[in-house]
Amino acid sequence: MSDERPRWQKMALVALLITSPWLLVQGWILVGAPTPSHTSMPSCPENTMNCASLSDEQVVRMEAGFSAVIDANISDVWDAWMAWSDDNRLRGVHEDVTEDGERFSHRVAITPFWRFPDDVVVHFEPQGEATSISLYSASRLGQSDLGVNPERLESLHAALVAVQVNN
Repeated sequence: MSDERPRWQKMALVALLITSPWLLVQGWILVGAPTPSHTSMPSCPENTMNCASLSDEQVVRMEAGFSAVIDANISDVWDAWMAWSDDNRLRGVHEDVTEDGERFSHRVAITPFWRFPDDVVVHFEPQGEATSISLYSASRLGQSDLGVNPERLESLHAALVAVQVNN
């Protein structure tokens, strides 16, 4: 009696073996990286290598020359954030607009292949005709982000600064 398996079963077994590392990582991410509920601006821990932020109070892993004030009204800055967020396929988690015009948003960036989640949080506050910005991006897992979070905030900052150039 031969233990010959049909060809489709052999191919399915090979496919499962090939994808098993990816599936294990997805399970690890699901269990080890639940979505935090950021409803206020978080801050990066000291000596971090997986977080970046830019605000009047804190600059972490960003060039000191980046301005935390954009010379544009808050609506235009918010629209630029939303467009950049959509262009970069961020997923919405929480957004809030207060009566005095402040705007807050927490979204999640997902890396393409491994699907690691990174939190991106922004807070915009009107300053007359200008807007004070606070930006934060952090990886939920690992000791290092390989420079992804500072690069992400540089790209976002450039998109926000472009608003003041166009005004």
